[in-house]
Amino acid sequence: MKRVATQGRTPGRSGPRRPRPAGDPPSFSRGDPLWFKDAVIYEVHVRAFFDGNDDGCGDLAGLTSKLEYIQDLGVNTVWLLPFYPSPGRDDGYDIADYRNIHPAYGTRAEFRAFVREAHRRNLRVITELVLNHTSDAHPWFQAARRAAPGSVKRNYYVWSDTAERYAGTRIIFSDTETSNWAWDEVAQAYYWHRFFSHQPDLNFDNPHVLRAMLRVMDLWLRLGVDGFRLDAVPYLVERAGTSNENLRETHEIVRVIRRAIVARHPDRMLLAEANQWPEDVRDYFGDGGDECQMAYHFPLMPRMYMAIAQEDRHPIVEIMEQTPAIPDTCQWAIFLRNHDELTLETVTSRERDYMYQAYAADPRVRLNLGIRRRLAPLLENDLERIKLMNSLLLSMPGSPIIYYGDEIGMGDNVYLGDRNGLRTPMQWSFDRNAGFSRADPQQLYLPPIMDPVYGYQAVNVEAQTRDRSSLLNWMKRLLQVRRASQAFGRGTLRFIRPGNRHVLVYLREYGPDTILCVANLSRSAQPVELDLSERRGAVPVELLGRTSFPPIGEPPYLLTLPGYGFYWFRLSLEAEAPSWHGERSPREDLPVMVLVQGWSSFFPERVAPWRQELAVALRARLEGHLVPALLARERWAAPAGAGLPGNPPARGAHPGGMGSSRAALADCAMPPRDQDPWMLAIFEVADGALAGRYFAPLAIAFEDSAEARSRKLQPGALARVRQQASLGVLADAGTDEELCRSLVEAIALRSEWPTREGRVVCRPTGALAALRGTPGVEPAVVPAGAQGGNTTVRIGETLFLKICRRLAPGPNPEVEIGRYLTEVAHFPHCASLAGFIEYRRGDGTSSTLALLEAFIANQGDGWDYTVNHLVRYLEERITRVAPPADAHGLHLALMKTLATRTAELHAALAAAGGDPALAPEPISGDDLAAWYGATREAAAATLATLSERAADLPPPAAREAAALLARRAALLKRLAPREGPAPRGIRIRCHGDYHLGQVLLRRNDFVITDFEGAPDQSVAERRRKRSPLTDVAGLLRSFAYARRTALQQCSLIAAEERASWEPQLDEWESQARRVFLATYDEIARGAGLYASFEEMAPLLALFELDAALGDLRRELASRPEWAEVPLRRLSALAQ
Repeated sequence: MKRVATQGRTPGRSGPRRPRPAGDPPSFSRGDPLWFKDAVIYEVHVRAFFDGNDDGCGDLAGLTSKLEYIQDLGVNTVWLLPFYPSPGRDDGYDIADYRNIHPAYGTRAEFRAFVREAHRRNLRVITELVLNHTSDAHPWFQAARRAAPGSVKRNYYVWSDTAERYAGTRIIFSDTETSNWAWDEVAQAYYWHRFFSHQPDLNFDNPHVLRAMLRVMDLWLRLGVDGFRLDAVPYLVERAGTSNENLRETHEIVRVIRRAIVARHPDRMLLAEANQWPEDVRDYFGDGGDECQMAYHFPLMPRMYMAIAQEDRHPIVEIMEQTPAIPDTCQWAIFLRNHDELTLETVTSRERDYMYQAYAADPRVRLNLGIRRRLAPLLENDLERIKLMNSLLLSMPGSPIIYYGDEIGMGDNVYLGDRNGLRTPMQWSFDRNAGFSRADPQQLYLPPIMDPVYGYQAVNVEAQTRDRSSLLNWMKRLLQVRRASQAFGRGTLRFIRPGNRHVLVYLREYGPDTILCVANLSRSAQPVELDLSERRGAVPVELLGRTSFPPIGEPPYLLTLPGYGFYWFRLSLEAEAPSWHGERSPREDLPVMVLVQGWSSFFPERVAPWRQELAVALRARLEGHLVPALLARERWAAPAGAGLPGNPPARGAHPGGMGSSRAALADCAMPPRDQDPWMLAIFEVADGALAGRYFAPLAIAFEDSAEARSRKLQPGALARVRQQASLGVLADAGTDEELCRSLVEAIALRSEWPTREGRVVCRPTGALAALRGTPGVEPAVVPAGAQGGNTTVRIGETLFLKICRRLAPGPNPEVEIGRYLTEVAHFPHCASLAGFIEYRRGDGTSSTLALLEAFIANQGDGWDYTVNHLVRYLEERITRVAPPADAHGLHLALMKTLATRTAELHAALAAAGGDPALAPEPISGDDLAAWYGATREAAAATLATLSERAADLPPPAAREAAALLARRAALLKRLAPREGPAPRGIRIRCHGDYHLGQVLLRRNDFVITDFEGAPDQSVAERRRKRSPLTDVAGLLRSFAYARRTALQQCSLIAAEERASWEPQLDEWESQARRVFLATYDEIARGAGLYASFEEMAPLLALFELDAALGDLRRELASRPEWAEVPLRRLSALAQ
């Protein structure tokens, strides 16, 4: 024996001691009385989980030591099977003392310690309370059998002189019992039992019984228990002539229990174990939820198994549609397996026969009306089916229950009697006794599983923790995803019925949150078309990988699923579609415009006098409705500076709108022949957030002469057009194949087209000839999506066309620097400039309309590479006991390469001597004063804005804001004008918007792209010469954003756990900065960019501070939850 119970009431004592309340640790909150609606419950048997003192039996001390594992799994509630003193003839459900702990499991002090530790980890605790019956060894029964008939003690149980009373009541354990009555020699009477004959039923017609049970419940609630599972609750009361199940008097008893608990413990929960059909179980929620808050949905469980066996959704859909609505304050409890047999009481006899045939062909696994097998053996250890079933469990309405060991795929032992084969020791490692106990094997309460498939040598926690692809780590990811959305626990259920019956589809909706669940119940891959038109425009974001799918349109949404595959999607109106996605859906309800003479129809001066009024009206519709609608919906028209690392501008209408709601046609160029299909148009918006000039090439395509082109232009259509009998579309032509090829040809031919106010001029560079491809072969035109204020397309395999949408007057920095790097410096690590198109006005001003560059075949950009590396690193750290050696080695080697290329770029730019716009200049004292002054002014304004908005920030950002505001004086002091000589360094033309997203990874090297500068700056500001360290500061800044993004994308880390992983990423960022700066410094000094890094270090800190201030302003304006990133950097710099 382990310990002797010394607290509370023991069988030989006359009265109980009042327990000392466990008390909750400060980190535990009892605020939400509906906490159980978001519960994910882990069912565990104390004796089976972990042996804390090596005597062969699990105990409370051992369980407490493993709470970290339970917490890390991702559940938030622990359900303990009975732990009371018991003869053990029904694995603890034959209770001999309700007020104590079984001596083999520990003491009440250890139970109190367990509850406190669970609460410290924000884990709720549910315990069993067997109301219906006790053990025949219970002192109550021993007293009752000896008491006089009719006395209070005798009437604690149900007695009869005949076994014929209550005839017709079904026998539950039909395999072992032949009657619900058993003869007692001492009492010389029959006693009633609904389960085993050694478990006499309590008599709740005796009010002393109910009062005694209420005292028992209050004792455990005072010890901190959060809820009770009321075992066998339908059988509490007996009445002649009834089935003795679900009687009205039983419900009255449950209501009394609920009222008593609410009076003293309002946030505690009752879970009814009623193995009944849903319409009968519904009554246990009471009227308006005044009985149990939770009840099991027993019929759903076998039907999930039936659905994958039949490869048809009907069993699940049918039972859920038969399930009645329950009060808003109540919840179903759902499960796949538990400590009992897989019960088949709530299926039809035909369905029961099918389940036996499909899952219990071996008669040894059948028990009573059920199947005594664990989840993995039931599904033949098929990992995909196990994952599918868990996905259904965690996404169906209700709070899911996971049986201990099922998260690693534990097996069972059919050779152990009764249900013991499902209750074997937890398999922690391949060590002796599965790591469960250090006792000799023969001392264990049951032997661990030792067969070749499910044995502890093959299936254990230690091995699966180290394996990132294991079932255990997959379950952790799935549970983390579920915890992120209350729609799973609290949302409504709505089925979608696609034509393919192999696929189960349903929506979980809660407030603005909508989750789409799609499950393939078939062993083979299946396609499915879904009518999601009511969610048109939403982007499905797959939750496990956080991958965006193409947006939903009017046509059926096509998905393909592998055998037993599933998806969980959040249908988001804010998420971006994939960058590679091109809108293909035609726009509906387009206005019809009647043309009279092609493009001339929009110009009154170009048409006959009697048609001028029509031309004026067409022009007004174009400027007042069609183009404003285009600008409002297109991402490239977003206000400059809206894009941030890892967060492109949101889709849809832009803040501030169109102002005057008119986009005037300021100028245009057309091909020489009016019948040609496109016009290069420049529109001007006078005010509002979208004020400015925009380049919008337009195309007209008629169906009779260019049907294929007309169809491809549909996604960008502004209107339908009719000219005489010809129908077609007027559309934005930014990705029109014919236009793009024509522009490349025009650049090669040095074409020029007149406009009303100037000319459109096309010019090639020397690089174009080698990039044009095979003469006479039309290259493929592939849209590459919107990038900032541009539209980009790939032309063939060698050219990349960038159409500049938001126009800025003045020389384009990307053209200036690109021509120099391509034709003068011959810098090999940038995309060569092949040509450009400019709009030159008569007053001498110019704007770049398009650039043609070499296409760079690549493996993605530095941003994606870094974020993906960090996500993999975090997963490695979580799933491996020891950190991987040199975890960042390859990444740091590439950062060294990136530093080399960055320094080489700056060296090339510093060598530009012939052009005054590009020639380097020494840093002067005036430069220093200007830089410090501008940054100090920006800091004062930004800190003032921060102090106004700090209270509205999320808690982590609010804490950083308070810390920074407390250092305001120190920060501004750092920005005071500097005394002494300027550092020995030069100012050059820089990249201007340098970060990890601007470099492409190609064959373990980098290519630098996009030299147009920061989009929120004027052209004059972008062309200003700066210290090359401004680019370095921008690159270092993106490290901080990459680490934050990786933490968000790592599905193994819950939101509340992210802060604990910051030190791991601090180490990475520190290493990456050191490697980058050391490599850059060596080359930069050698190229004469500066004399000494020590001299330049204060400037680098200044530029980092200036970049962080700019980031903070943008974050406060657009996404406050990200403000923590620049705030942390500013706090560090302020020190």
